[in-house]
Amino acid sequence: MKYDMLSLGPARMDVFVKLPDVDVEEVCSIDRKRCVIELGFGEKIGVRGIEFAIGGNTGNNAVGLTRLGYRVAMMGSMGDSWTDERAIKELQKEGIDTQFINIVPGKSGFGVVINYQEERTILSYYPVAAGGFKVGEDVRSDWMYLTTAGEDFEQFYRQAVDWAVSHGTKIAFNPGSRQIKAGVEKLMFAYRNTQVLFVNREEAAKLLGLEVTDIKALLVGLQKMGPKVVVITDGPAGTYAYDGGKFWHMPIVEAPVVERTGAGDAFGSGFLGAYMQGKPLDECLKWGTVNSASVLGYIGPQAGLLTADKMQEWQEKSIGVIPREF
Repeated sequence: MKYDMLSLGPARMDVFVKLPDVDVEEVCSIDRKRCVIELGFGEKIGVRGIEFAIGGNTGNNAVGLTRLGYRVAMMGSMGDSWTDERAIKELQKEGIDTQFINIVPGKSGFGVVINYQEERTILSYYPVAAGGFKVGEDVRSDWMYLTTAGEDFEQFYRQAVDWAVSHGTKIAFNPGSRQIKAGVEKLMFAYRNTQVLFVNREEAAKLLGLEVTDIKALLVGLQKMGPKVVVITDGPAGTYAYDGGKFWHMPIVEAPVVERTGAGDAFGSGFLGAYMQGKPLDECLKWGTVNSASVLGYIGPQAGLLTADKMQEWQEKSIGVIPREF
C-alpha cells in the first residue's frame, strides 16, 4: 500500500458552543490584552447554538490533504464511544484510510470549543497514545505528519520517526502543547529528522528558551535544530518561513471570521499541499494562507478546507496578496 501522507495522532469529535456576543456582559467578558475569556462562576449562560465537528490536528491535516487530491492514511489512538465512532465514519467519508487507527476500549477523545466574539477557548482530551506505531511490511508513504498525541506519546514518536528514516519518508512536524512542554532535548530525535516544522511564534520562543522573539532569530534557531524548512505562524501578522537561504513573510488574506479553530492546521495542509508538489516556498506560503482564510469563515476546522479547484479560485481572488523576502 502506497500513500502520499501518513498522518499520525488522534482525531476526535468536538462540540462548538457559540456564546451570544451581546447581553451577557455580566456573566461573560473578554480581555484581549490578557488573552482571556471569563465566564461567571456558577452562572447558567444561554448559548446561541451548538454544532458538532471533527477536531484534532491529525484529522484536520488528513482531510485538508485529501481534499487537495492526496492519498492519506491516519494512525493514532481513539476511543470506542459514539463520538469517536462518528468521527471515524466522517473521516472515511472524506476518503481517508483509517485502518491503522488503534481503538482504546473505555476511552473517548472529546473537545469543547467555547466561542465568544470571534475568539475561542478549547477544553481538550485525548486517550493515552496506546498501541505504538504499527503498519504492515508492504506500507509505504512519501510523507509523515507528526503532531499532537496523548499521554505517553514518546514511544509512539520514536517508533514513527525510526520507521520514517528507515523508509525514506519525509517528516512534517507540528508539535502539540504536550510536545512543546516536553522540551527540545527529549524530542531532538524528531526535530533533527524533520523536513518541515510548523510552530507559532510563542511556541518557537518556548522551544528556544528566548525572551526576545526576533523572528529571524527564531527561524534560524529552529533550523539549527535540524528541520530543513521552518514555518512560524503569527496570527494577524501573517506567516514567516526560512529554508536556510531566504527569509519569507506572507501577510494574511483578509476574510470574514466566523470561528478560528483549525486555522493553523488549515495553513499546514495548504502549505504541504503545494510543497509536496515541489512548488517554491513563496507559493507554498500562499496556499497555506488562503486555506486558513477559508476555514475562518466556517464553524469547525474542516468545513472550509479547500479542494484543488477552490484553491485555484482563492489564489485568483487574492492575487494582490503575495509573500515577500525580508
